Amino acid sequence: MKQKLLFVIATILCFGLFTSSVQATDSTQEYDEEVYKEEIIPGKVIAIIKDEYETLETSGGDYIQKVQVLKVKLTRGKEKGKLIEVYNTVDGIMANSFDAKVGDELYVGIERDEEGNILQGHITNVKRDKYLIYLVIAFILLTIIVGGVKGVKTLFTLGITIVGVYYMLRGIINGQNPVVTSILVSIVVTIITMLIIGGFNKKAIAAIAGTLSGVIIAGTISLVIGYYANLSGLETSESQMLLYSTESMHLDFKGILFASILLGTLGAVMDVCMSISSSIKELKDNNPLMTVGQLFKSGMNIGKDVMGTMSNTLILAYAGTSMCLMLLFMVNDMTLVDIVNMELISTEIVRALAGTIGLIISIPITAIVAALMAKGDYNKV
Repeated sequence: MKQKLLFVIATILCFGLFTSSVQATDSTQEYDEEVYKEEIIPGKVIAIIKDEYETLETSGGDYIQKVQVLKVKLTRGKEKGKLIEVYNTVDGIMANSFDAKVGDELYVGIERDEEGNILQGHITNVKRDKYLIYLVIAFILLTIIVGGVKGVKTLFTLGITIVGVYYMLRGIINGQNPVVTSILVSIVVTIITMLIIGGFNKKAIAAIAGTLSGVIIAGTISLVIGYYANLSGLETSESQMLLYSTESMHLDFKGILFASILLGTLGAVMDVCMSISSSIKELKDNNPLMTVGQLFKSGMNIGKDVMGTMSNTLILAYAGTSMCLMLLFMVNDMTLVDIVNMELISTEIVRALAGTIGLIISIPITAIVAALMAKGDYNKV
């Protein structure tokens, strides 16, 4: 009965969130119907017709590039099996150049004449999706084999999280406030995840209370510090590209920064809070005579141990994604003052420390809520 009630609540929450996202005012940019859309078809390299180096003279000096002419067989669409010539330039200066070999699978941009006949093609990207599909299948199988029923629940909650994030993004594009939308998504994802993984009991409720408190505190800190530090949310090239691509949408980039910090913190805080709440439940089950104070102290001791590793997890996660940038600073001998005052670095510092502070604060909140709830029957709401 409780499980059925759980899924009913989850369904209602998801439906409410998704409906509000879909019904948001659609302010997406309107594009001219005449705008050219490139035709992209997957293909496989059958042979290399030309593969030689050429020297180009430029104002910056001469440099050598490789020019390839490939025979590619189209592998999808109404012209599947057709052989076409694809031109490819391998330039050591360009980061996305690709040295093609026989057997490589590619995505080919098609150029046609006025009658619709294919003239030639060019490589738009390497076909990587099938390897990613293999990785996803391996992840799903291992999760189910190792986790059993818990593994299935994990996959279900992961799916809910992905859908929630997608609808949050759609909601922001459709004009919703990023701050409000991200908070709603965090609440829905946290409640559904904790109830499904932990069960419909006080353990899950304590973990939910701690998680939401920590995440909202982290978001509030980021908003306040971002305001006084004058963080625009436009520190990355991606955000700047988004700004110019959506001029008519008037997106709130400071709100988007808040949303990104909220989501980046959510997973780690959920992990810590469930660990503490679950540990207090086990302590109470094994020693029913423990007082609230003893349970709280034990929960804090557990939380302190988890805090040390989880704080490192958050900091290292942000540092790992910025490794090339940090190396660039070192190569150019930039001073620490110059580095810290760059908006890109300031934003990452706020992101990492606000998330860590939220995680730290969630520990005592979860411990005290779980300890107080442990006075009664833990498995009854």
